[in-house]
Amino acid sequence: LKSARVEIGSLVGSIKEVKDLSGDASVAFVSGKKRYIFDYNASVKYSFHDGEDNRVASGTLQLPDISSTAMSDELEVNVLAWKKVPSEENLEAAVACRDALVCVIRHQVFAFVNAFNTEY
Repeated sequence: LKSARVEIGSLVGSIKEVKDLSGDASVAFVSGKKRYIFDYNASVKYSFHDGEDNRVASGTLQLPDISSTAMSDELEVNVLAWKKVPSEENLEAAVACRDALVCVIRHQVFAFVNAFNTEY
């Protein structure tokens, strides 16, 4: 997740920290085959910078259900209130950047789940 990065107009958005990762993992036998199951949750801090590297906006996303059965379009991502509210002039681009970042995060989680399930 920390590699998630988006660019919308003059804004660049990136993940600054994956925080509060917690959950459960277990092994189950299904039809005689070993299956690895996990169910995690996390908070992700992000920020957006302009072309001069000034922080324009920041906030936190919550991922309450990262599981071994997650599908890309099903992954719940809760958008919390802005920590640094963008100016009126940057609001539209910041919202578009945040929406694009959510899409990238969904894609990365789905890719991880798919790779995990293929390997294990």
